[in-house]
Amino acid sequence: MPFPMFIKFSRQWFQERGVKFYGVVFLAICMGMLIIGLWPFNFRPANKVAWLGDRNGVKFYGYATITGSNAWNKEPASLFPDKAISLELWLHPLMETSGLPRILTLYDGKTPDIVLVGQWMSHLAVRSRKDDTYTHKLGKSYKEIGITKALQKDRDVFITITSGKEGSTIYINGKLAGYYPRHQLLSGYNGEPVRLVLGNLTTGESCWTGYLTGLAIYNRALTAKQVLNSYQKWIQKGAPSAEGDDCVALYLFNERKGQVIRNHLNPDNQLAMPEIFKPVKFTVLDIPWSHDDFKWNRSFFQDVTINIVGFIPFGFFCAALLIKTHRFKTFALYIITVLLGFGLSLAIEMLQVYLPTRDSSLIDVICNVLGTIMGLLLYQITVFPSSETAHE
Repeated sequence: MPFPMFIKFSRQWFQERGVKFYGVVFLAICMGMLIIGLWPFNFRPANKVAWLGDRNGVKFYGYATITGSNAWNKEPASLFPDKAISLELWLHPLMETSGLPRILTLYDGKTPDIVLVGQWMSHLAVRSRKDDTYTHKLGKSYKEIGITKALQKDRDVFITITSGKEGSTIYINGKLAGYYPRHQLLSGYNGEPVRLVLGNLTTGESCWTGYLTGLAIYNRALTAKQVLNSYQKWIQKGAPSAEGDDCVALYLFNERKGQVIRNHLNPDNQLAMPEIFKPVKFTVLDIPWSHDDFKWNRSFFQDVTINIVGFIPFGFFCAALLIKTHRFKTFALYIITVLLGFGLSLAIEMLQVYLPTRDSSLIDVICNVLGTIMGLLLYQITVFPSSETAHE
């Protein structure tokens, strides 16, 4: 069938449909949008972290997180008074990642986080907040260091990260792997209460997959000799000789059951491993380009396209239904259709706030409204001449 004849046939076919037809189709589209937007309707997903059972440690294998039950320190006392820190992590990655899932995050309620340790492909990435507010406005709000191929799939690795006024150093299995002078991880930390998040981002959108079998945190920079000595004791005894005030947290993950992971140095600073996955921080209508990780890549434009195209049928049949009722002028028809599209999209995104496995995004609302407008215009252009679309 030639294209002009197809257009003529389609226009005639849609003109002959009645209010009942458009009402049923429009209702089906709305229900479909809600199902797609909220699927799988799991407002209380399982927290996919489990004890290893045959050895000390926990396994992260999906949407999962372990969080501090409360802040480590109370203002005005600072957990890291000299802005020095050392981290020891005994890890076993289970996959090479495509994004940057977070293994450990130090969180104080501000953006960006104080310090985060993550995995990109098989590489170790360590990011920390900048202390230069002027630089924040010009570019990225974090500093980054890392080691290539430090996190090999299905291999145990012991990571030590030390940082102080002299700079930051990364050790792999007790050996020096990288030194970064004048790079201080805690330069942007101002003494606020700190909370620990393991295996994920604070918003629950960056899940790491692997085993975590040991963690120690110090409020000073360990020397190379101390790093090696501590590594050897971890390997030989399953724990360092973490004595004194400089070690603020020691988690051996040796409970092997239950939902509590003890800090062996301070019973008040326990970690929680709840049965239900719940992020530390909920995001409402998130703006993707406000994040340091945001990229104008293929995935982003695919999401934009899907959100626009997905709402074109909504705008098309909403406009058709309103026209068939013979109750609205052209201007009112435009306004009502766009408002209904905005309302449905906003409802979906607000409900997604309480779906831990979904993201509430402002760009989705904008794209959905754009798709609604395109559907409205498509109906008026292809089905009815503008002079016949509504009663003036």
